[in-house]
Amino acid sequence: MLIQALSTGHKIGLGLVGAAFVAFALVSAFLLPAFRPDYPGKRGLPAFLTLTAALFVGMMFAVFFFGREPSEGRAEGGSTGAEGPPASTPAPPAPPTTAPSSTQTTSTASSTSAPTTAPTTPRSVPVKESEFKIELPSTSLSPGNYTFDLTNDGHIGHDLVVDGPGVIDKKTPVIDGGKTAKLTVELKSGTYDFYCSVPGHKQAGMDVKVKVS
Repeated sequence: MLIQALSTGHKIGLGLVGAAFVAFALVSAFLLPAFRPDYPGKRGLPAFLTLTAALFVGMMFAVFFFGREPSEGRAEGGSTGAEGPPASTPAPPAPPTTAPSSTQTTSTASSTSAPTTAPTTPRSVPVKESEFKIELPSTSLSPGNYTFDLTNDGHIGHDLVVDGPGVIDKKTPVIDGGKTAKLTVELKSGTYDFYCSVPGHKQAGMDVKVKVS
């Protein structure tokens, strides 16, 4: 298995060294003794031992040098595997989205407990007009909503105009004698002018100041 893992150059180098060692062993064991029975003899023994030792050391060096590629390859392979991409960690689960019931309860309670104020019914005030005056039950009123019931007791046409804080020249249509009309306004604190807008009637005396407080 180790030899198969070697490169081609290392295989050739290791094979040549091994072949030289095997060839020397075969020649020393079979070929030379056939020609020289006393081989290696006393004189050739030192040379034989030296050559044998040199070939042995060369073989060991070749095994060490040419045979370390597989171990380095395995080491590199192991380090590559160790440095592989880390396993992906699962994403944390999303937090549960639960609608807060307390908020709904609070909003429901606040909506149901909100006071519903019904609009107040305007107070009715009779107003009479004639040539040339305006008659009111009182020229002092409190703030609030009012409906002025106008009656024309005269012989010519008249109207009623109210002008003051928050009310800008609101008026009834001009009505003939014996007719009626209504005017609803909201009066605030201040002074209001009640008059007839038919030309010349205000200057003739159809003008009343009403104080609201």
